[in-house]
Amino acid sequence: MISSERLNGIRAFVQAVDAGGFSRAAEQLGLSRSTVGKAVARLEERLSVRLFQRTTRSLSLTDEGRILYADCVRALAALDAATTQLAARAVAPSGRLRVSLPVLFGQQWVTPVLLTLADKYPALEIEALFSNQRVDFAEAGIDLAVRIGETGDAVGLTARKLGEQQQVLCGSTAYFTAYGYPQNWQELTEHRTIGQLQNGHNEPWRLWDNHGQVHWLSPVSRLRFDNLAAVATAALAGQGVALLPRWLVGDALRMGQLQEILPGSTGPGLPINVVWLKGGVMPARLRVAIDALVGAFTPHSPW
Repeated sequence: MISSERLNGIRAFVQAVDAGGFSRAAEQLGLSRSTVGKAVARLEERLSVRLFQRTTRSLSLTDEGRILYADCVRALAALDAATTQLAARAVAPSGRLRVSLPVLFGQQWVTPVLLTLADKYPALEIEALFSNQRVDFAEAGIDLAVRIGETGDAVGLTARKLGEQQQVLCGSTAYFTAYGYPQNWQELTEHRTIGQLQNGHNEPWRLWDNHGQVHWLSPVSRLRFDNLAAVATAALAGQGVALLPRWLVGDALRMGQLQEILPGSTGPGLPINVVWLKGGVMPARLRVAIDALVGAFTPHSPW
């Protein structure tokens, strides 16, 4: 490890060579002539060589001094280039951005934003990990995550809301033409439903009545999938009523392929947040990614 004393000696030596003498070097460094001379003398003592030929009128380098000067200039240039490059990274987004995303939402809504970032910033490297399980930022080397649901009191994390995951009860027009439209949540028990499996079990539906009371409905579903895209496919095929996120079926609802029933019965949505580690100086690559996501999803969700 290079001590500060050694670095000061090297700096004084190089400045003395560049300035042509100790007095001028001392002025440029804001030090006394004695301080510069002593720093060079200690450097010579440590290296056991004479770096300068000194006379009352001139100061010139010895052979050892010329070798050391050339090496020091190269080292200082490399150090300057390293700090300049690092400073540039703080301004222009570059380097690896590792992102954790929920599978379907990440594929459908976040990936296009990341691709736009990649086009805009050629020096940016993006790695996206798709999983519906929450990953540990430090263990997985994650810079940024998009999460659906309450973040709780996550220690060391900062969150910014992007929107909400609002659930929708829906089915195809053909299905409702054949079996009718339920008028309340109780009538759903008489309809075909498409279930979503969670940890191997059919996930119950949480529904609100007109009085704001919560009811848990466990539909008896002949079709059950552990993948929301498969549930949506079955609903589009007229297989029954499904409970699905609006971000997944928004286009199908607008095109009339699916119809929403019992609006308002699914209650408040789950927050969708972009999450990152607190503290420190935020790298440019992280800052532009957060700004891009916020810009893409707020103030109005695209779905």
